[in-house]
Order: sequence, then C-alpha cells, then structure tokens
Amino acid sequence: MTMAAAQQYATEKKTPQKPAAKAPAQQKQPGAREKLHRLPMAAGIAAMTLLLVVSLFVGNFRALQIATPKAFLRQGDVQSIVEDRIAQAGNAVTVATRAGLDAQLILDVSDAMKGLEAAKTAREISRADQLLTSAVAELTTAQLSGEDAASMQRAADNFAEQGSFLRQEARAFNKKAEKAEAIYESLPTRFLFAEPDVYEGI
Repeated sequence: MTMAAAQQYATEKKTPQKPAAKAPAQQKQPGAREKLHRLPMAAGIAAMTLLLVVSLFVGNFRALQIATPKAFLRQGDVQSIVEDRIAQAGNAVTVATRAGLDAQLILDVSDAMKGLEAAKTAREISRADQLLTSAVAELTTAQLSGEDAASMQRAADNFAEQGSFLRQEARAFNKKAEKAEAIYESLPTRFLFAEPDVYEGI
C-alpha cells in the first residue's frame, strides 16, 4: 500500500457514516376520546347537556306512553271486557223488549251502549260505563216472572261480573297513570306530551 493510499484509508475511517434516513412514521389518527379532550370546554359541556336532555326526554316519553289516551284499551283484556259488557246489556234489552217493559228504559240502555262503543280513552270509557251501569240497573230491577225473570237475572249477573273485571283493569291502569301524572306535572316541557289518561269513579 502506498503512503497516499494509506492516508486516504485513515481519513475515511475517521469520518463517521451518516445513518440511513428512516421513512416517516404514519401519523396515528386520534380516537373519539382524544377528540373530545381537544374540544373547547364550553363545547364539551354543551354536548353533554344535549345528551342529558335527549335521554331525559326519551325516558319521560316512554314513561308517559303507558297512560296516554287509548292506552287503556290496549291493556290486558279491556277491549274484550268492554265488548262483553255491551253484549250483556244487549241481552237485557232483548229480554225487556220481549217482556214489554218501559220503552224509555230500553232506549236509555241502548243509548248508553252506543256511548260505550264509541269510547276510546280510559276517561271516556269510565264515564260511558257509569251511564250504562245506571241504565241497566233500572232495566234489570223491573218486575218480571218466569223465564223472562231468569233470563234478565242471568244478563244482570254477567253484566255485573264483567264490570268487576273492568274495575280490576282500571285500578291497575290508574296505578301507572298516577306515576305518569307525577312525571307529567314535573316536566317543564309537558306541553309536548299528551296529558296522562285516567279511569274515573273506582
């Protein structure tokens, strides 16, 4: 090795080698939690408030749904009980017509039956049923004899039995309605909801 070559070799050995450049690392996308942390405090509070209001609204809406108008008819066997009440009142009318009882008493029962048929809410059903109960009582207490008396008594007993079933359903419904009313009265936005329905007179 010549002297010039030796000097060049020594110079190259002393010069540090530059490390190879690394490829830029792929930037990690921030997660939802990190994004929330980056939000201004006011925006975060506003978002949390909105979520709270929405959840409260949905919760109250579900609670009030159990006592909305027409909810009573969808409960248990209410629809069939109402239909049976009307049918038994109709049986009493048939007997009374055959026996020649007072036409006004028969008309009162017939009108009350139509009223109960048209009732669609707990409050409407309770009022119509009270009218029908009163009219049937007037009709079934009339003096009859023989088969007419026995038929009228059966109609009266079945009518009373269905009335007992209806009141049981009404009491169960009113327990839910009381809770719904308490929620309704405390709501600042109650004007957005239907007022809770209730069965009267039990």
